Amino acid sequence: MKGLHAAGFAKVTAGISAETIVTLRNTIFADGRAGKRCLLDHPLVAETACLIRAGLLNQGFLCPSAVAIQAIAFDKSPAANWKVPWHQDLMFPLSRPVNSPGYLVPSVKDGVHFAQPPLAVLEDLLAVRLHLDDCDSTNGPLRVSPGTHRKGILPSDSTSDHVANHGQVEVLANTGEAILMRPLLLHASSQALSPNHRRVLHFVFHSGAPIQQPWAQTI
Repeated sequence: MKGLHAAGFAKVTAGISAETIVTLRNTIFADGRAGKRCLLDHPLVAETACLIRAGLLNQGFLCPSAVAIQAIAFDKSPAANWKVPWHQDLMFPLSRPVNSPGYLVPSVKDGVHFAQPPLAVLEDLLAVRLHLDDCDSTNGPLRVSPGTHRKGILPSDSTSDHVANHGQVEVLANTGEAILMRPLLLHASSQALSPNHRRVLHFVFHSGAPIQQPWAQTI
């Protein structure tokens, strides 16, 4: 847990069965698509979120009141081989249009309301990237800049300076491992050199007090 606090990321064994991983691969991904949003309605995704929450609660990474607020599927493949510049994750799904102070940049994606919550809420979020395939240096892995999650919300034109000051690390993972990451941590990924499937089920958990602007969904 010290690594997560200081560096903003850590890697753990998720405790999800091999059978469940195969079923997730076969049911929540579509060939040629880079990903899908808002998957908490899917029964197996919801079950997986509950299992991950229980495991992270036992390890002290989440508090008893923690809830899953988001689930997204990513698949970097020959048909969808993208790169992502350095950024923080700031936009999250909400139940209604923004009407509370401190919630910024409202938008609607696939019929769901999104906005940037206040900094105090963002600091209470934890992303969990469950790897459904092995990911090595050739698969366009996640890259992070350790410690940058403690710098608050950063202007987009300052990210290169922060990465230069804090350095960067490739975070590799085997099937069944989970990468824990604070959404405020600067992160990026390159296109895959060997674009086999790199399927990731990305959850976000909120561990803080109830918020003024309710989440779109919680589990």
